[in-house]
Amino acid sequence: MKNVEAIGKRLKPLVEADAEVLRHAVWVSVWGRWFIWLVGAGMLARRPDLWYPEHIAFVYLNLSLAAVNGFVHYRLLANRPVTWRWMLVLSAMDLAFITANVAVNIAAIGNLDNVTFITYYPALAIFAVVFSSLRLILAWATIAALLYSVVAVTAGPGVDLGSGQDNVMLGRLSVMYLVPLGISLIARFERKRRRAAMDRERRMQQERIDLSQAIHDTSAQTAYMIGLGIEGAMKMAGDSNPRLVQRLAATAALSRSAMWELRRPIDMGRIFEGRDLGRVLGAHTATFAKITSVPAGMVQSGEEPPLSTEVRTGLFSIAHNALANAFLHAQAASVEVRLDFEAGGVRMSVSDDGVGLPENYADRGRGFSGMETDAERLGGRLVVDSGGTAGGTTITCIVPDQPVAKGD
Repeated sequence: MKNVEAIGKRLKPLVEADAEVLRHAVWVSVWGRWFIWLVGAGMLARRPDLWYPEHIAFVYLNLSLAAVNGFVHYRLLANRPVTWRWMLVLSAMDLAFITANVAVNIAAIGNLDNVTFITYYPALAIFAVVFSSLRLILAWATIAALLYSVVAVTAGPGVDLGSGQDNVMLGRLSVMYLVPLGISLIARFERKRRRAAMDRERRMQQERIDLSQAIHDTSAQTAYMIGLGIEGAMKMAGDSNPRLVQRLAATAALSRSAMWELRRPIDMGRIFEGRDLGRVLGAHTATFAKITSVPAGMVQSGEEPPLSTEVRTGLFSIAHNALANAFLHAQAASVEVRLDFEAGGVRMSVSDDGVGLPENYADRGRGFSGMETDAERLGGRLVVDSGGTAGGTTITCIVPDQPVAKGD
């Protein structure tokens, strides 16, 4: 058992695929096979004489590959994991199918003058995109080259050296190495660039987390103490100086507004730490009520699915701006935040019972244009529903389901 595990550990670096491109490559290869079979069916319908019913093993091979391809397709549609093992099985069956097809054509034509060998190239190219080990890719190309060499010699009359078919063979075999080798080198370069970009993004996220903590420990605490001082001064002033009390009240409102804006980078840092949107937004709403003295609560329905950092930060930003509008402009007596995780995506809304929005609200400042930009960046849309003079405003952002990159 220990020997098997040791062998497995040695083989893992060779066969481990690039997880970031594996699923997409499997999608491409699955649809590519369906397309090839569709083209083949069309050719047979047009030219029934192309069919070789005596090659029953070729028929069984087609059916087996179709069954495996269909099963992998089902797993993709059901959003089930597809590992490198499935890609390895499909690639092995591809080589067997292509080799059998080449053998049938060589036997029927009697020479190497057919183009079926070309199908080796896309099969090897997809293999080189998925698997990062250069040794494995070259070994796979060698297997393909050996299979083609064997059928070229045994399926027909053999290689006619007098007519230069040996040079044709060498050229085709060389391309079997050049195609996956070139694709692998390009893929390696792109992986290196992507990983460097991901490292930069991780460093930036860590800097945001550190900044949020620094703001919490310094500026936010200072603003809070200033607010307490102003409120104490208002109590000391009492009714002795109405103008002073009015000025202090305005300054206190500015202090609360500053404290609320400082909460944005602080709480967004928790999203960069990987916390769920619902948890962060619930705490953010409770902090809003504490700072502004406006009653506010959050209601969540459904279980939060894995969301990318971009989606979580975008929705958080929209919610923060909507709460700021409710505090600064709506004169709201209460605010409710709703977060609904539905089958088709995420719906988030912020509702207040304030004075409503004027007709030209979109032209005032950059708050609503910023929220619309955030929604569009997420592939969603922003809906503003205001009661006008009747009061009350609901800002809703709807974001459809999106794939989540690994590591998000």
